[in-house]
Amino acid sequence: MSESSDWTLLARYLSGECSAEEKIQVEDLIASDPEKQRLIESMKTVWDVPDPQPGTSNVSRLWSEVAEETGIATGTEAPRKRRRRGIVERLTKWFQPQLRPVWRYAAVAALLIVSSLAYFQAQEAGTFPWSRLTVGWVTLAVESGARDEITLSDGTRIRLDAGTVLRYPEAFAGEERTVFLSGEGYFEVTSNVEKPFVVRADHAVVEVLGTRFNVRAWQAEQRVTIAVAEGKVALSSEKGPEAVEIARGQTSTLLKTGLPSEPQSVDIDRHLGWMHQEAFFDSVPLQEILHQLERWYDVQFVLEDTVIAAEQLTVHIQTDSLDDALELISTLTDLDYQRTDHLIRLQPRD
Repeated sequence: MSESSDWTLLARYLSGECSAEEKIQVEDLIASDPEKQRLIESMKTVWDVPDPQPGTSNVSRLWSEVAEETGIATGTEAPRKRRRRGIVERLTKWFQPQLRPVWRYAAVAALLIVSSLAYFQAQEAGTFPWSRLTVGWVTLAVESGARDEITLSDGTRIRLDAGTVLRYPEAFAGEERTVFLSGEGYFEVTSNVEKPFVVRADHAVVEVLGTRFNVRAWQAEQRVTIAVAEGKVALSSEKGPEAVEIARGQTSTLLKTGLPSEPQSVDIDRHLGWMHQEAFFDSVPLQEILHQLERWYDVQFVLEDTVIAAEQLTVHIQTDSLDDALELISTLTDLDYQRTDHLIRLQPRD
């Protein structure tokens, strides 16, 4: 498949216009590659931002902001900015053939162009700060092996785990304060009774006025879990109006194909342990535990035995040392491991 058709397929996948066969094709492509999974999650978060008002051009707005940030619209830019303009022009020509029918396809191209522009700016500076990319809204993508923290324009504070993507506006407008999350984050929401705070995470909608709570919404897990440390939140599915109210010290889980579970009293600290490299897994598939370790330690696991990968484990991991975590997993599963840089192969002991 050509690169051009790859991007067309990706645009169709993000817009929900692909066939069932194409959907399987994309998901098979990213299933074994955590880096591709993170990229798709980032782009889906961007994609979920509401469409522009009728009569406006999202692509034009994106280009205007790119021009304003880089100076590419003027004729007197510095040599380095002229090089950036050449990059944008080449990318524009490359994407143009398959981007005519639907403005959303053009939005993908604009996103990729802006992303590429950020990459080349980082190359020139000697760094690669993918963390913040502004195209009207702001996308904060936390790298594997790192954590981040941000304070929004309303004073709300959010802590983000490794591999998480947060999409938020530079300033809140309208009747709600809406952000988009893929991954895990702890929210300390500034109270505003006239403007609810809304977190959209995959298929879940979380609405609060002012409280503290944790959202776990990893796409691969097919569920969203909310744990409330202070106040109350309402959890519902984007597919239906039914909502449950979760109070302090309670948690509720929303599966991809169901309704929110009845709130249960829990030890909240078990849900917040990720903020200091601690995780509690209770009857969780080994593959899910390995995904968590991949994000924390910026590594990639290879486990070809699907039966072992699906085995459920109960384990408490609290360590800053990857070697310690590997020894614990090896002991519990009777697996040997071989580590080569960032790649770790797991296989049954002989």
